[in-house]
Amino acid sequence: MPLPASKPGKDLKKMTGFIGGGNMAEALIKGIRAGGGAPRAGSTDIIVSEPTEQRRRYLEQTYGVHTTESNREAASRADVVVIAVKPQVIDQVLRDIADGMPGESEKSGEGGKLIVSIAAGIRLSYLTERLGTKNVVRAMPNTPALAGEGMTVLALCECIPDAGFSRVKDIFMSVGKVIVMPEKYMDAVTALSGSGPAFYALFIEAVAEGAAKAGLPEDVSLELALQTALGTVRMLEEGIGTLKLRQMVTSPGGTTEAGLKVLEERGFKGVLYDTIEAAVRRAGELGKS
Repeated sequence: MPLPASKPGKDLKKMTGFIGGGNMAEALIKGIRAGGGAPRAGSTDIIVSEPTEQRRRYLEQTYGVHTTESNREAASRADVVVIAVKPQVIDQVLRDIADGMPGESEKSGEGGKLIVSIAAGIRLSYLTERLGTKNVVRAMPNTPALAGEGMTVLALCECIPDAGFSRVKDIFMSVGKVIVMPEKYMDAVTALSGSGPAFYALFIEAVAEGAAKAGLPEDVSLELALQTALGTVRMLEEGIGTLKLRQMVTSPGGTTEAGLKVLEERGFKGVLYDTIEAAVRRAGELGKS
């Protein structure tokens, strides 16, 4: 869906740009559209830069967005730019879009362009240095955003205007929950909520396979594992602590006690501590590299 010719960043207002049209960008676009962001006169609109023609066509047809091959075009036309690429390629992306950043008079004002990076490990200082603006937000969403149940943590400079922050927050709230924290916590956030879905998926896979080996049909095992996980989360959300829930389920000499004893003997908690620590360490390495 081509855009009319215009002066970059001037004629088109309230446009959200995405650099990269992968799964997370699609989840956010879907959330925006579900929240009432369908194309109409005067609405917030969306432009996506994506190198693959087939993917561009899919996003255009599915969500009614504008697409382009050019990162610079997407960044220059939008007032909020979401960099949705892997950290390994972000340096090239920043070189592509740096020339389209606001001038000195716009860098911290109400009208300044806002840049949001979801690249794991990439620090605000790095983004600010490469782009020459402090209007930068670091975001760590997670994959459950694809199901509208995401968890996003934002870190940002206090210089970000309230209107701009509200706009960014609304984008991520369209796919789940949002909290704001100091940047020093982001490596741990990345390890827990960013990588966490893979860890939880492995646990569910393992308990389902264990039940299947005990004789249950595989489809029944998976359904039981999923619903049990969902119900457990619901109870915890209602305020029952993890210890209290374990006590409610565990009877002296019963099946739960037998299972928990194996987990304790095999160092289950220690393995998880090491898992999170490894992910935190890698997030820090990505930022340094």
